[in-house]
Amino acid sequence: SDSFPSSSSSVSSISDLKITEVPTNLTGNHWEAYHCEAVMVLVLLGYLINFLVGRSKNARLASIIYRSQRDLLDRNFALVGDNGQTRSIQSTDDQMNNDLTTNDMHKESESLYILWCSGRTSIENMLIEIRFIKRQCLFNSLAAMIKSINDTIIYTIDYSKDDMETFVFCLAKKRCAAKLHRDMNDLSQFCSERKNAEKRGLSGNYQILNEIGEVSSTIIDNRVADFIEKFPDALEYIHISDQYTGMKVQNDTQQPASNTPNPTNAPPTVGTAAQQQDALNTSERSVRRVLIIAFNLVARNDRSLQVTTESIGSDYLRFVLHLIERVSSFRFTSKESKTKAIKNRQRIEEQFLKNVYQQRQEQAQQRREEKRRAEKEKIMQSDDPERQRKWEEKEHKREMKRRQPKMKQMKVKAM
Repeated sequence: SDSFPSSSSSVSSISDLKITEVPTNLTGNHWEAYHCEAVMVLVLLGYLINFLVGRSKNARLASIIYRSQRDLLDRNFALVGDNGQTRSIQSTDDQMNNDLTTNDMHKESESLYILWCSGRTSIENMLIEIRFIKRQCLFNSLAAMIKSINDTIIYTIDYSKDDMETFVFCLAKKRCAAKLHRDMNDLSQFCSERKNAEKRGLSGNYQILNEIGEVSSTIIDNRVADFIEKFPDALEYIHISDQYTGMKVQNDTQQPASNTPNPTNAPPTVGTAAQQQDALNTSERSVRRVLIIAFNLVARNDRSLQVTTESIGSDYLRFVLHLIERVSSFRFTSKESKTKAIKNRQRIEEQFLKNVYQQRQEQAQQRREEKRRAEKEKIMQSDDPERQRKWEEKEHKREMKRRQPKMKQMKVKAM
């Protein structure tokens, strides 16, 4: 009787149970329950729409710029659009016309388009880079609006050794000039200071970095002054150098001079171990002779070129072709300038060889330390105490010998 509950107690426990009603917002399909999900879907949809619109706009702008410069490029270069994979040009006119119509800017990414040109006297090749704002990324588009980042077009012309005089020169806007002077190897080594460009009749927004005095008066002629006056916000910088080695890296080694320089946007990068080893294995600096010209594509106050018509870029390209001829025809008029340029390059070459020798010595010392450390671990892991004792005595003698002051021994001949 004690082990079994009574029927009255069981009935009372059942009557005490209360069933809670389910809230109305959890019953049925109510959209109010999916606020977070709806916001996420809208954000993703907006990001997707911005990606499609930004990508198509960059592609359209690249096509407009290419069409505006195509005729002028074809008249001045034998091969336009060579990326190493172009088909051989046939002798028939139909095949040449087909290649011309299908040729276009090569898309490296959604915000970078390039075009190779070759087949012109006095230069080896020319690379055209169009660096757009990353309009396909919503966050980069907003950042560009806040920081006022512009689309840029960069012309990089490579010269051969005999087609360019030995000098380093740069004309850039103030902020860009400070960045280039700080980050570029050749400008920091050969140009000691930045000078105001007002003395050359240019706007006060520009500065000059010059190695040889007579270069600036030759490069900055009336054509350059008229272009800057007509398009005051168009020109970002002009960089001319026969000692171009790229940007500085954090460990004071030089970045190899690549075929796609980006001096305005790319920060200093640390070279890989393979690149550092290649730099140590060579006894000669790898330099390029280049002319780099960067323009802004976005108009400011309706005074610069606008990406709205088919004529966009033709003024830029004519300005570039003028500088190409100007640089290739320039030669020093005085022996002092030539001598100064030679001495500067000898000084940099000696400094380079000294740094390479020092780095080789450090690497050799590091290898010896690693070898000695491995030998010590091997000895200590052995069970032979006599072998360990001999190794410790050997190391003690070596350390004492290293600490002894070095004295020169002089021999005196007997009279």
